[in-house]
Amino acid sequence: MPGSQSVSLIRAIAFMLVGGLSMVFMQASVKLVSADLHPFIITLYRASLAFVILLPVLLWKGFGEVKTASVKLQIIRGAVGGGCMLCMFTGFSLVSLAEATALLFTVPIFATLLSVLFMAERVGIKRWCAILAGFAGVLVITRPGVSVNVGHIFLLCAAIAWSISILIAKKLTEKDTIISITFWQAMGCVPMAFIASLFVWEVPDFQQLLSLLGIAALGTLGHALVYASLKIGKVSVLLPIDYIRIIWSTILGFVLFGALPSLHLYAGSLLIIGATAFISYREMHKPKPLTQS
Repeated sequence: MPGSQSVSLIRAIAFMLVGGLSMVFMQASVKLVSADLHPFIITLYRASLAFVILLPVLLWKGFGEVKTASVKLQIIRGAVGGGCMLCMFTGFSLVSLAEATALLFTVPIFATLLSVLFMAERVGIKRWCAILAGFAGVLVITRPGVSVNVGHIFLLCAAIAWSISILIAKKLTEKDTIISITFWQAMGCVPMAFIASLFVWEVPDFQQLLSLLGIAALGTLGHALVYASLKIGKVSVLLPIDYIRIIWSTILGFVLFGALPSLHLYAGSLLIIGATAFISYREMHKPKPLTQS
């Protein structure tokens, strides 16, 4: 019914807005805490403390909520997610929030490339042009001919890993619940984060532990709300709303770190946003495989 569809759309938009804001606050918190703690340690606690955050939900709904239809896919996704989070948090510690957010929006571009390489998906000239435009945006932001920031490399590696994770998640959402996907994504990151942390081991103090708990809460809430939003709403409608994250990250970056966005960031962000918006639109409205463009 039209009324129920409108309510679902409003809920999806609200979930996306709050989820995106939670993710930006998590990223800002990671950048703040990384001044005293190594990003690998932050990653370990962010993943581990997700269990504490989800425990009340599991006690309320039952531990059956974390059952999965494919243990193998969850293990693979957890390993990929662990690498993604390690790279992502390291990148947050090295570049501005706005740059990090813009570079992470390349995920749909990498997901499209991976679908071509490993799923034999046909991509026409329009989407290839969008892919090239997106990579042009990356070059404008990173400016490799001027200076090479290792943080940019970490974030692009995180975007590639996250695109793989999304492709796996698409399969898992057919049978698994949002709680299950969120839970196993976090728990799957723990082993890799623990191994990486052994090389930089340090024990957080009480204040840092509270900050890490806040990071885990913001990240877990953000992922769950974004997954819930995408499950009940259309990507073509929700994607432009998710781009508001760049505005929020720019504001937080200025307030917390005094970082002002450059013209290169504006130009690169527009290229990346335009490319990913077009790719997502084509994904939602693409014709049959024989006539796909």
